[in-house]
Amino acid sequence: MLCLENTQGGKVLSLDYLRRAREFTRSRGLGLHLDGARIFNAAVHLGVPVAEISKQADSVSVCLSKGLGAPVGSILCGSKDLIARARRWRKVLGGGMRQAGLLAGAGIYALQHNVERLARDHEKRAQSCRGTVAD
Repeated sequence: MLCLENTQGGKVLSLDYLRRAREFTRSRGLGLHLDGARIFNAAVHLGVPVAEISKQADSVSVCLSKGLGAPVGSILCGSKDLIARARRWRKVLGGGMRQAGLLAGAGIYALQHNVERLARDHEKRAQSCRGTVAD
């Protein structure tokens, strides 16, 4: 399996890079996992829907607290089989949370209301970095 992180050190992976990574993994019979903790930031930066970024990967993890404002929470996206295996391993390793509905509600709110706000965050960062060396 090849695991990539988007973003890495504030740098967004290009769609071309993701396509080439997908071709590489397919040609070698590997899976591609995208740690998309800040995938919504990457989508805003690239001006594309998150689906355009994530379609290259077999699985994607998304953090709801980084940039989106939810208090906690992450989502794992992938095939039904992958999610079933992940749930089993989570249980085997003692993970999970009871009565997480309130936190799930905060995550849903973040996805529905805070994604567009990320563009404002990018603008503020660009303003604060004027006159400095580019990353």
